Amino acid sequence: MKVTFIGTAGSLLSANKSYPSILINDDLLLDCGEGTTQKLLKINSINNIKIICITHLHNDHFLGLFSLLWYYWLNNRTEDLEIIGPPQTQETIEKILNLINTPKGMRSFDLQYIELEDSNEMQVFKRKYNIKTIKVVHSIVAFAYRIENGNKSICYLGDTAPSQNLKKLAKNCDLLICESTFPSKFKKIAYKYGHSTPFDLAKLAIESNSKRVAMIHIFSTFSNQLEKFKLEAEKELKKKIILAEDLMKIEL
Repeated sequence: MKVTFIGTAGSLLSANKSYPSILINDDLLLDCGEGTTQKLLKINSINNIKIICITHLHNDHFLGLFSLLWYYWLNNRTEDLEIIGPPQTQETIEKILNLINTPKGMRSFDLQYIELEDSNEMQVFKRKYNIKTIKVVHSIVAFAYRIENGNKSICYLGDTAPSQNLKKLAKNCDLLICESTFPSKFKKIAYKYGHSTPFDLAKLAIESNSKRVAMIHIFSTFSNQLEKFKLEAEKELKKKIILAEDLMKIEL
């Protein structure tokens, strides 16, 4: 499996990082933040996307979808696009499409929606990939995803505070992609807003026996402390982690 970090910013955009989006191989997106369309064009993967899995309906994790859809419709894409997301995903997307005056008859393909149940039970969808998802702890209803292909697995948590559900989903995964929005000394603020710290990342990686770990979604206020975040997690984990950057690629 190939993983490309399309966007890795945390809550605030920066000059060199766009909002979260992770490309699996060339055809599945995990989140679709602002900047995703341009990055997909840059790496020549834009016409391959078949499934988009949205963790939650906060601005930075899904509003890039509308630029992507606009691109597809202007280029007369005919293949339907599947969108998996939390409750109210379809209503939210369709409402925004109407608010931005999407021309009637412009759509050259259909959007196939799957809305997740607001439940703590793991939900499974079999496509080209085995897609598993479970609810996480955030300020709104949100989900983490596990993507399995053959004997390889990737777990992407989106925005979340620590929870037992994360350990269940990430167990023995080949690559754990985890947010570290705030430094560990700000854990009370992190948990208040449904986020994690480098210590939380390391603890989850240990408890889930994740083979490799990538850190993303660091609040841009702390952009001058990225190496400190990395070292803090590595000290607890006792092994190297990946500090993800936009357009970084990883082969599993």
